[in-house]
Amino acid sequence: MNASVFSAAFLLLSLASSAVYAAPSDEVPDPPDVPKLNTQPWVPARYKAVRENLLGKECGILFVGDSITECWEREGSALWKRLFVPMKAVNFGVSGDRTDSMLWRMEDTGLAVRTSPRYCILLAGTNNIGLWKGRQPAEQTVKGIREIAVRLLKRFPETRLILMEVTPYGPDPDSPLRRRQEEINRLLRRLELPRTTILSINGSLLKPDGTFREGMFKDHVHLTEKGYQAWADALLPLLNGEG
Repeated sequence: MNASVFSAAFLLLSLASSAVYAAPSDEVPDPPDVPKLNTQPWVPARYKAVRENLLGKECGILFVGDSITECWEREGSALWKRLFVPMKAVNFGVSGDRTDSMLWRMEDTGLAVRTSPRYCILLAGTNNIGLWKGRQPAEQTVKGIREIAVRLLKRFPETRLILMEVTPYGPDPDSPLRRRQEEINRLLRRLELPRTTILSINGSLLKPDGTFREGMFKDHVHLTEKGYQAWADALLPLLNGEG
């Protein structure tokens, strides 16, 4: 591979976890609760890494999600190493994953950690909004999120689940995609699941008028280190048994 081709390939992989990709306008959304492999080009390398981090490893906390979860190891890396690595946290986040893709990874790995986590932290749904440009109804996205949650609770019968509300999609509180995200969260708050806490950090990320707080986002959806600090601040009381 010559230098220019290598550089282009490296750029594609480096950008993958900080972008939200749109499906063609005529593509019909996949069923959100039926496992399906994510075939985007950066996935094999990332999935290989998350498999290696997961299989047969001691696991105190399991983070399940998409690029926002994956980027605990990038924008949130200092916090991840200081706060969560000592808790034996495992990052099972892959950029671009929708709910169906997460289900596929869960089936493929069997979530075969050596020790069951005390907590699972699930943040899903962003790519059900973004990849499908909001054309997947909120009820369908929540159906997929619920299926992931139910499978996690079944796989780890002693584990507590922290189900995150979807973080803000876009800086405009009146945009259709933001309204879809908020509709998803309203439905998530109605779910009745055992051993589950539903947690929102959106009050820390947004001003009272619904616009982004300064310094919380690096683009229209992904968090900065300051945003990850807000997430950590909300999680730690729960993980330490204070919530």
